[in-house]
Order: sequence, then C-alpha cells, then structure tokens
Amino acid sequence: MTTQAPRSDIGYDLLMKIQAGTMAYTYRGLPLLKNPFDLAIYSLLLQRAKPRTLVEVGSHMGGSAVWFADQAGRLGLGTEVLSIDLEVPAAEANASVRFLRGDARELGEVLPPSVLGALPRPLMVVEDSSHQAGTTAAVLDFFDPWLRPGEYIVIEDGIISDMRVADLYDGGPLRAIDEFLAKGAGRYEVDRGLCDYFGRNVTWNVDGYLRRL
Repeated sequence: MTTQAPRSDIGYDLLMKIQAGTMAYTYRGLPLLKNPFDLAIYSLLLQRAKPRTLVEVGSHMGGSAVWFADQAGRLGLGTEVLSIDLEVPAAEANASVRFLRGDARELGEVLPPSVLGALPRPLMVVEDSSHQAGTTAAVLDFFDPWLRPGEYIVIEDGIISDMRVADLYDGGPLRAIDEFLAKGAGRYEVDRGLCDYFGRNVTWNVDGYLRRL
C-alpha cells in the first residue's frame, strides 16, 4: 500500500465518522452522498460561477443532480443539469434535470461536439463517477478543450487518499488531478479559497475545485 501524506486538516478518525453520516444522508428521499462542507462550498460556487449548464458525470440515484438543480433554481440561475451515468436513475427529477446514459470514459458518445457547442454558458462540470484515476483523467481530458476561462471543473472525492483507500482506485482522483495539472502548463488553478474555506482541504473534493484560467 502506498503511503501518502494527508492533504486535509480533518484527522482520519473524525473523517470516517463524517463519512458515515455523509453516506446515510438523503435529500428529497434520495441518497445525496455529499458532506456538509461541500454542500456549503457548492452553494458558494453556484453563486460565483452562475452556470447556465452543469454537467455531472456520475448520477448514482439522482440525488445530487436534483440538489444542484434546486439550488440553482433558488438562485434564479436558469441552470440546466445534465447528469450522465451507465444506468439512468429512476428519480423523479427536477424539471431542470436531464439524465443521460453514457460512459465516463466515452463521453464523446453522449456529448458530441454538436451538443457541447450548443450548451448555454457558463459551463460547470462535476466529475463524480468511479473515482478510478484513469476515469477521472478521461473526464478531465475530455472537457479540457471545451472549458473557457473562469469556468470550473470539480473533481470529487480526492478525500479517498486521506481515507487510505486510494490504492484501490489506482491512485484515485488525486493522482489524476496532479498529473493533469502537471501537464496543463498553468492553464488551471486549484481554487484554494474554496478548497480551504473551512480549513486546509476540509472538503471531500481535495484539491478538486479547478478553475480554468
């Protein structure tokens, strides 16, 4: 097992207690699978970025897609949420949500250039699929040519490194983030104001709030 220095101020024992609550938490009767810190941070990000389109890669049962749409609706943003997964959830969605069947490693099949080019901007992307390093890398590489300055791609669950299970995911999201930023020649920045809002990487999206420069 690879030993990595913790990146979050949350100690391991407390982290795992918060994770237990996160996995049990529901929204409108659906598993939400988001912790209190990121629910607050995402609310700030929606107010700041004002996305007209939010693409979520990884739907699970649809709870987070519905939550994003509800929050954006309360802010009057007119955001459409496109949520992509191998299986389309049976959730009764907010009218602003569309669930699409697709593979995170083959996003061009569900989001061809004709579709991506027509999406209302600003665009915000949330990558929350398998957490395998290769899958996260594929999502980053797919959206990279399309993201414009000021737009965000959020990589979820880099916290699995602090949970000491990243080896089960070939290094997990943090490996993909680190490699992507290393080859990106300063085209993206980690938004430290979001990642460190409650303390150093007190977020499940460790070093994962990425802003296109």
